[in-house]
Amino acid sequence: MNLLGIDTSTDICCVSLYKDGNLISNQNQKVNFGHTKFLAKFTDDIFKKNKFTVKNLDYIILSIGPGSYSGLRAGSSFSKGLSYAIDKPIIPINTIDLMNSLINNQDSYYIALYSHKDYVYYQEFYDGKAVGNQYCDKISKLKKYRFYGYGLETFPDINSSEVKPSSSNLINYFLKNENLIKTRNIASISPIYLEKNN
Repeated sequence: MNLLGIDTSTDICCVSLYKDGNLISNQNQKVNFGHTKFLAKFTDDIFKKNKFTVKNLDYIILSIGPGSYSGLRAGSSFSKGLSYAIDKPIIPINTIDLMNSLINNQDSYYIALYSHKDYVYYQEFYDGKAVGNQYCDKISKLKKYRFYGYGLETFPDINSSEVKPSSSNLINYFLKNENLIKTRNIASISPIYLEKNN
């Protein structure tokens, strides 16, 4: 199986190539608002470096958020364009679900991604299972549970550990959950944009 993983949910632009059972190449760079500038270049560089023909892909694995509005839009647009061009399906993966798969905690905790100011995209979990929905809200409104996530160093008063979403983690998540393979209309795949709670 040949897979292209794309994660633009944070300020890091990540692209990975999985070929014939091995993760063979990965490119990532902190880009802030420049995902569009780097995404096509990273993908092209990975294909050229590994002498890989894009038509040999089986799936495009895409992180659909929640996360950076501009990053998710760039990742979604690029993936859809590539998918249409080579007639290969996209497998959308929720960013918070991906991050939760990297954690082993039997208590109550949050998975959170920095949004802006004192807002985070988050979901509450207990013993690895989601409690409620995903939201965007002020971190000060959340209970004093442990936090896992990215960009949380902005809030020194919370108990947090960094867990980065990445395209290589995305591919590993897919390989452990191949039940995610479904026939989908590409147009129906869209980023998860969470509006802030008032």
